[in-house]
Amino acid sequence: MSSIAEASISSRSLVLSVPEDDRLSLSSDIHNFEYVGFHDSAEYASNNYFFQREFPTLLSSSKSCIFCRKLVSIIKDWFAANPGDRTNELDISRTHVVVSLETDWHTVTRNKDGLVDEKAHSDRIRINCSIPRLDDNDPGQSQHLTFFLQRYEESSDDVCYHCPSEDAISPKLQPYAGRQRPIVADLTLFKRWKEMCQEIHGAKCSQIFKGTPNIRPRVIDVERRCLTFAEENDQWVCLSYVWGKAKTLRLLKENIQTFSQPGALSPEVLPNITEDALQVTKGLGERYLWVDSLCIVQDDDQDKAQFISRMDSIYTLATVVIISSTCTDANTPLAGVKPGSRRQEQEPFKIRDVILVQSLDPSLGVKVDLRTGRAAGYLGETIWDTRAWTLQERFLASRSLVFTAEQVFWECEEAFWCEDSFREIPNISPDPHRTSLCAGELNLSWNSDIVTFDHFYRVLLEDYSGRALSFDSDGLNAFLGIIGALERSTAERFFWGMPTAFLESALAWGHRSHALRRRHGVQTLSQDQSQFPSWSWVGWTSDGQTKLANQNLTMEALGLRFYRVSDDGSTMTEMRQNANFNSEVDLLVEGSKLPNRSSRPHEVSMQDLPTNPSISPSSLLCFWTASAHLTVTSRHSVDDASDSSTWEATLSQGSDRFIQVSWSHTAPSLKTGDSVELVAVAQNRGNWDAGHIDNGAIGVMLISWDSKGDIASREGFAWIAIRDWTSLREREWKLVVLG
Repeated sequence: MSSIAEASISSRSLVLSVPEDDRLSLSSDIHNFEYVGFHDSAEYASNNYFFQREFPTLLSSSKSCIFCRKLVSIIKDWFAANPGDRTNELDISRTHVVVSLETDWHTVTRNKDGLVDEKAHSDRIRINCSIPRLDDNDPGQSQHLTFFLQRYEESSDDVCYHCPSEDAISPKLQPYAGRQRPIVADLTLFKRWKEMCQEIHGAKCSQIFKGTPNIRPRVIDVERRCLTFAEENDQWVCLSYVWGKAKTLRLLKENIQTFSQPGALSPEVLPNITEDALQVTKGLGERYLWVDSLCIVQDDDQDKAQFISRMDSIYTLATVVIISSTCTDANTPLAGVKPGSRRQEQEPFKIRDVILVQSLDPSLGVKVDLRTGRAAGYLGETIWDTRAWTLQERFLASRSLVFTAEQVFWECEEAFWCEDSFREIPNISPDPHRTSLCAGELNLSWNSDIVTFDHFYRVLLEDYSGRALSFDSDGLNAFLGIIGALERSTAERFFWGMPTAFLESALAWGHRSHALRRRHGVQTLSQDQSQFPSWSWVGWTSDGQTKLANQNLTMEALGLRFYRVSDDGSTMTEMRQNANFNSEVDLLVEGSKLPNRSSRPHEVSMQDLPTNPSISPSSLLCFWTASAHLTVTSRHSVDDASDSSTWEATLSQGSDRFIQVSWSHTAPSLKTGDSVELVAVAQNRGNWDAGHIDNGAIGVMLISWDSKGDIASREGFAWIAIRDWTSLREREWKLVVLG
């Protein structure tokens, strides 16, 4: 590319172009900034225009081209910052890095007096790099990186953090123009973000989940540096982080009185992350900070039960949730709060009259989750985003300050702002990067309807089940905040993490490729410290390696009726089902000699339960259903993988009735010749996991019974084609008491 690339700029647009003579010489070359520069022309209202170059060519042209020189510098800096990859110039040139440039577009609109009409606006240049891996362990697999350049506004006088929201940004500023990130974050900007959200978005961002009850949590008074209880109308800020293995300061019975004295929580006493969060809280203009390690008495089960069960109130009602996405433990600082905690400095550079600056972005390359095939969000591969407790902290937050390694992002229901780009402008369209949670699958607006509830429950289950917990006993505790929010917002009820009105489909959880293990111990914060039930997903764990999936809750049901022991333990309570079922076709008994619905038992009473159950009655799920006994006639691996948990089994009921079963929760202990009992609990006529069998499938639970034959346990789950299920002549109608 020629070094005489010209640039022109108007009050509304920026055009980078190559002179006509250079275009002729570069006709097969793609350094044409009319395509990849900033402009408002409808002719280029697309991001389909781009150029590609291999790194050696780019390196050669950098000797005469300012822009190419900048691209080379960006790529070299990345190599230098990643010592595990090739770092010297010779190695870089041999990797044949493919660089492509594109433009990103936003639709920009202001009010009729606000100068900008609705239009397609090219706001930045996107630089995509494809770097082949040469590792022995990953041959041929390319790594994809993404960098961004934005037009830079030199004057800092255009921003007014303390003026009314309508005047916060000068009309001279173009939406999404770049700005420099300070090495030490400007807390005044964060306060302005909070104030703008409160003033402009109002109730849309004040409380996502309706009906959240007020609470008076124990909090840190950041002015007096001590613990206190918030008053009824007080506001607070929450911190979301990872404890890690570091020995961190904790609130205990023995020090609660000391920590309640003014000045007790001095900078010398507090862990790095808590002290930094305290400074951010003060910068936001807030008085109180909530941090779990210091606001819940860690050696008091009663105190823990009281506040862990109210996590939905604590996080949903928080004014702002501070998220430390890159922390590894409590000693990790919040990047940008103290000098030395951030390193990347932006260096604006000029092409003729246009100044550009490199900016960060939510999409730091395309990091694909190999388990799901989806690209990860900008929180990417952080320890924080792998922990079970942090999911609900993220999900429940109405407003978040997300601290990443080099930049702080603001997320609320209506906006997405960041330090190095002017986005906080009233009346422009929302930024497309709403959230990084679950790779964007939870960036739908929350509505209290069944369709939204169904979607969120299944996505949350999948994400939560793939996260790590230090203690099995917290298997349900770390999800209670989500359950509380969903219950109050939708009026749906949960029983051991399962929506009671859609139990049939909810029982069909599983994962086709991995074995699970039973969760050890008991639910410690329940009143009777109940064991985790086998029929619920909370009773199993994958140690953070497997994500459970569930079919649509609203799938047509078989018509089962489910019962549980009442909270006071005196009676049986039916959990009414909302799913539709076909009253004319009874797949539970079709093809068998079992009686129809009008003449078979379905109710369950306290007399039907064992007199001395081996587990707590509060964990029992009771229902009548069709049961069949079969024999495992063969077992084989689905593929050539060595993972023995991925397998299929052929079952038989007699010498001439062979049935292929597709497992979604495997029971790896089974072997050829074993006798198994399957009970019908769900059906699927759609296309989900193993339930894609032609003409639909019956979901069957593989169960075993205790030594007395009183209480059954789930051992696995499979799908059987409806035609095969109805061919099973030897079925019986049975009361199943699942523990």
